[in-house]
Amino acid sequence: MDMQFLVEVMEVNEKLAEAQSEAEIEEVETLVKDKQKKLTEDVSRAFEQDDLQKAKELLTKMRYFSNLEEKVKIKKIPS
Repeated sequence: MDMQFLVEVMEVNEKLAEAQSEAEIEEVETLVKDKQKKLTEDVSRAFEQDDLQKAKELLTKMRYFSNLEEKVKIKKIPS
């Protein structure tokens, strides 16, 4: 996993942890969904080009953002 990607995931995690208002949480949610959309497009392209190694890397990255998506859903639940 490349370091830049891991730093990005950590920053999003941190932003979510610090989010207090619904607007801040929705901002993180939008960021995560946009990233998932981009990764999905990249995975499709990798499969079309028969680049299975690239597809595997992208699917791993998608898993990180899927976990972030779950954290956003949990944070949106009123306590």
